[in-house]
Amino acid sequence: MKTITLQLYTFDELSEEVQKEIIERERWNIMDQCMEAYGSDYVTSLRTFEKLTNTQSCSWSVNYSGYNFNFKYNNNPIFECPIDCSNDIYAEELCGKLLFRYINNNIMPYITQGRYYSSSGKYINEKYTYKYRRSRIIKSVGDDCPLTGMCYDFYLLEPIIKYYKTWCSYPDNFSLTDLIEQCYDSFFKCWHEEYEYWANDENAIREELHNNQYEDRLYYMDGRVYSGPLDDVA
Repeated sequence: MKTITLQLYTFDELSEEVQKEIIERERWNIMDQCMEAYGSDYVTSLRTFEKLTNTQSCSWSVNYSGYNFNFKYNNNPIFECPIDCSNDIYAEELCGKLLFRYINNNIMPYITQGRYYSSSGKYINEKYTYKYRRSRIIKSVGDDCPLTGMCYDFYLLEPIIKYYKTWCSYPDNFSLTDLIEQCYDSFFKCWHEEYEYWANDENAIREELHNNQYEDRLYYMDGRVYSGPLDDVA
């Protein structure tokens, strides 16, 4: 009978040089696993935005290397003239005051809510009580994630909110098509940058090596992963 003694280490117990080797080895696996987990949240925000704007993203791709996308309108022209179709207004022609009114009437009601007011509270019969309400007149953009409750909503809506607040500063020929393109570009840029974050940020990779499927991983001194049964390791 032979007894074999193994010396195994947690990630933090390894030398700095070996830790860096593990980080380099695992960075792409970590990126793939994290983005696979978050991908469905991105898509949920994307589909909700499509429904809100009556558009459809198509032929899009996003990864560590970059991103690209196209989009189309489910209904274009945006406004149809009942008398003369030559007076129809298409998305690429919807500019200036007409564009502002379109955003105000068709987008903002779904991403804003009445401004919140509350009174100072007081205790009545040992119960803390205060009055609150939301204005029906004064509107404000709700939280940053009004579509799905996920942070990715913000990147889709930020260009619209910016336009709504400062539309007079935009060029006269800035159109609905330009605005929606900015929304999609902001969103896919964010998605792409998260790929870069999980692959390039050493602190993020180190944090992930302490959690999830890496949490109980043990290593040999040279950084090789121990793949035997953990129950047998003292």
